[in-house]
Amino acid sequence: MTTATYDANLSREPQVDNERLLGIYGVIFGFLATFMISIFWSMGAILKATGNGGTIVQLDLQGLWNTLFWAFPFVALGSVVLAVGAFALGRAKEAAGIAALPAIGTVLYYLALVQLR
Repeated sequence: MTTATYDANLSREPQVDNERLLGIYGVIFGFLATFMISIFWSMGAILKATGNGGTIVQLDLQGLWNTLFWAFPFVALGSVVLAVGAFALGRAKEAAGIAALPAIGTVLYYLALVQLR
């Protein structure tokens, strides 16, 4: 006759997976940064479209610089759609990165505008 031995090892600590929670925080902060930048972008776009003044009109953006300025709402909308889609597919870290792209791109655009133009 064989005897069965059972081992109930309960000393393991349960592991908490915070990837999804931290991903949602990243998405929220990325969208918040994009929204705040879009407020200032819209003020600049109104000034640029009407020609009423402001630094954006004085810069006299032409060519690629002007195209990049007017591309911001499309980049922001595309990043929102892609980030929500990535999060829905369970890719939380990628969604947080995609949500932050417009804010990072705006900073890089500003630095390039100041240094290269």
